[in-house]
Amino acid sequence: MLFIISYLVKFYLILGGIMKNIILLFSISFFSLISFNSYAVDITIARFFGDCEDAGSDTTTTTGEACIIQSIINAFNEQNTDINVTTEVLDWGMTYEILQTRYGDKNPPDIHIMHRHRIPQFAGIGAIADLSGELEVYGMDSTDIVPAMMDALTWEGGMWGIPLDIHANLVHTNMDAMNAAGLVKNGLPVYPTSTEEMLEHAAMCNAAGKEYFAFQVTDGFLGIRALYALVWQQGSNLFDGKIPMVDTPEVRNAINAFKSLVDGGYVNPGYGYGDAQKAWMDGNACMLINGTWVVDYYTANVDFEYYVGNFPTLFGGQGATWADSHMWSIPANLKSRDPAKYDAVMKLNKFMWDHSLDWSRTGHMSYRASVINSDAYKNLSHRSEYAETASIMADTPHAEKYGAIQDLIGNNLIAIMIGEKEMDATLKDVQNKMKKLLR
Repeated sequence: MLFIISYLVKFYLILGGIMKNIILLFSISFFSLISFNSYAVDITIARFFGDCEDAGSDTTTTTGEACIIQSIINAFNEQNTDINVTTEVLDWGMTYEILQTRYGDKNPPDIHIMHRHRIPQFAGIGAIADLSGELEVYGMDSTDIVPAMMDALTWEGGMWGIPLDIHANLVHTNMDAMNAAGLVKNGLPVYPTSTEEMLEHAAMCNAAGKEYFAFQVTDGFLGIRALYALVWQQGSNLFDGKIPMVDTPEVRNAINAFKSLVDGGYVNPGYGYGDAQKAWMDGNACMLINGTWVVDYYTANVDFEYYVGNFPTLFGGQGATWADSHMWSIPANLKSRDPAKYDAVMKLNKFMWDHSLDWSRTGHMSYRASVINSDAYKNLSHRSEYAETASIMADTPHAEKYGAIQDLIGNNLIAIMIGEKEMDATLKDVQNKMKKLLR
């Protein structure tokens, strides 16, 4: 009997030890899991470009801005399990109002999209970080950034973003329509080299049953950016420092060039962005003025022979087209407030830097000389057709109130072009109002 009792006691002691070990192992595993998750850094990236719910993580096969950028972010998430990136998709037209409100509420995203022309608006109030010297810390060679991009990043001695791309206006060309109009020579489209020649070509497209140019007039900035280009081609600008330059012969010439197309019935002055794009994609226009961002989309979706041309030079020999840059900006206090988030954000930037070629598949131009000079980049769809665009890019100078200036110029100059406002009085009024905005 004593033997049985002794055996049972030993059994329970052994069983108890096993259970303790099981509990201990479970506890270690459980708390290790908690510890691992606690070290996963959550960051938020805010961008426009649209939604893409099924982007996946293959950065080499997606198409369109929304899906390509999201596939790059998704790939980073998969390859960096200690960082969780959440994407916020911003409305393109409201992006900077949203960001300004978020900064005012002291709740900005950890990294967000930025245009070159908006840097003074945010850097001027100390909202975004000067990233001078930070690229090399994370393995990005700033000497690989082309001069046009470095100029875009720089304002008042600081570097206010990590580059994403350079983008510009192009002439998307329906070669079938151009051929029907007699505007193809040696297999290439014939673009105008003067305002007089432009009207001749417009009449030829019209005789073939096509509009000449389709472009956004009523609900955005593509039309006014085309006008800007014609001003720059004459060696002038819309303002310089604090000096407005709107009531000038060069601006009048630019307006009259496009007004002659409207008056001749060669363009539709009522087109918004979607209207112009649809008219051209449906084969009803010889050319469409739009940007680099749609090259891959049109390549995949139009039913006619498609060519991508540089914006034509109508005044003298000085080529120019509107261009801007996308970049990523970071809140000024993120590094001091949360070093772990800052480190995660910069690692994400390095990942996107390494995928510049993938983003360039949209049609945007890379900012990295090493990528631009690679065979893979040169072999992207239509790239050789608009290679010259990189040498004729232009933009207005930096201005802290750029948004208000753009609205003022755009609304009034387009109104003159389509015959809704008289030129002399309107240009004088815009000139006076710009003086106040440029103070």
